[in-house]
Amino acid sequence: MQYCEYEEQIPCLTNDYNKFDSICNAELAFPISADEIINHSDFCIILHLDLIEESQDDLLSVNEMLTGLKDKTGVYHLWIEKGHCEDHDIHSMICVYVGKGLALKRIKQHIKEKWPAEETLHISFYECENRISKYLEQLFLDTYHYHLNTSENCGEGTLYGRWSAERYDIGTELHTHADIYSRKNPGLGL
Repeated sequence: MQYCEYEEQIPCLTNDYNKFDSICNAELAFPISADEIINHSDFCIILHLDLIEESQDDLLSVNEMLTGLKDKTGVYHLWIEKGHCEDHDIHSMICVYVGKGLALKRIKQHIKEKWPAEETLHISFYECENRISKYLEQLFLDTYHYHLNTSENCGEGTLYGRWSAERYDIGTELHTHADIYSRKNPGLGL
């Protein structure tokens, strides 16, 4: 049996999604699990904002990194890493903000107004219709507490994401980012 180095604090294989999932199952005709939204969404990236600000020419800009969100509506989460279990190769993430709506515009606004430039930002996004995103955001706010959400946040639990090393390190936008980078730097022969 493998040992989890975070077993006594936040076991890396344990999630507290039961309350969210049972409410969603009872209220939606086509429910979605918290695990699907958080740990398996189609969009997930890491932003090193301090590096992006320092060297605009060598790296993709925030706009370029977030290009996969253009014109998309859904629910998004902003994350910080809490720990990495080497035994299971899982990164434990803590969600500090949940939001909904046109993701690109809203996330850029949060980066500008709420996120410290020296803090690495992890973003996940689940695309859905606007009315479903409103429902999901409120259910997340009713179930979990978020450090950066100030209104309508009556939840008490902590929302953890459990991401594989690949999802954590590379995210889901590698090919999109590589295409943008090669167009931006055509002389590199990528």
